[in-house]
Amino acid sequence: MQRKWPKRVGIFILAILFLFLVFDQMLMPYFVRLGQESVVPGITGLTQEEAETILKDRGLGLRVIGEEYDLKSPSGTIIYQVLDSASKVKRGRNIKVVLSKGGEKATVPRLKGMTYRQAELALDNRGLRIGIPVYVSVDTLPRDEVIASFPSAGTVVPLGMEVRVLINQEQADTLQIIKVPKFKDQNIREVTSQIEKLGLKLGKIEYKVKNKLLPGTVLKQIPKEGAEVRKGSIVELEVSTTD
Repeated sequence: MQRKWPKRVGIFILAILFLFLVFDQMLMPYFVRLGQESVVPGITGLTQEEAETILKDRGLGLRVIGEEYDLKSPSGTIIYQVLDSASKVKRGRNIKVVLSKGGEKATVPRLKGMTYRQAELALDNRGLRIGIPVYVSVDTLPRDEVIASFPSAGTVVPLGMEVRVLINQEQADTLQIIKVPKFKDQNIREVTSQIEKLGLKLGKIEYKVKNKLLPGTVLKQIPKEGAEVRKGSIVELEVSTTD
C-alpha cells in the first residue's frame, strides 16, 4: 500500500504538468488572440464622425481613402467600406471607407435666343434634360425662340435635372396640322386669301412666262397638294406671267 502511494502521486503530478502544457501552448494563445481581435461593424450610411465613435469603442480606427458622387447618399456619409461587417480583425486596425460627395452638379447654360432644338442640345452637353416647354406669343421675337429658362442661366443644379424653357410659340400652333389644298390652276389672289385663312404663310413667288394662260395663274406649289404641315408653315408658289 505504501509502495502504490508514491506512484499515484507521480501520475497526478505528470497529469497536472500535461494540462499546464496544453493550456500554455494551445488555449492561452487562443484567449490572447481573442482579446486582440475585434468584429468590424457595419458603418455604411453613417457620417464620418458617427463611424469613428463606433469604431473607437471596438478598438478600431477609420481611414478615408476617397470620395465619390452619389445621388442617393448625402454628402459626407459613408457609401463603401473595404472590410465587410462581421469581419474579424486585430484591434488597432483602420477600416478604410469611401465618402459621398452628394449628387454631381451642373451649371444651367444661357439658353435665351436659342431655338428649342439648340437648347435641348446645349442642356444635353451639360448632363441636363429639357423639360416640357411653356409656350407664349411675343410678336417682336422670332418664332420658336427661347425667351427664358427655369432655373435661369448660371444656376448650379443636380446633374440630370430637368430645365424648363419658355418658347415664343403658341402651343396650339405647334399641335395644329394643316392639310395643304390644291392651289394649282387658281388665281394668285384667291390662293393668297386661302393661305391666310388656313393659318399658313406666303413665301417666295417665282414668275414664269406662260402666254397661253391668264396672268397670275398658279403653276406649281410647295408643299404639294395633300401634304400635312404645321400651322404657320410657308407656302412657295410658281405663277404665270406674260411677256
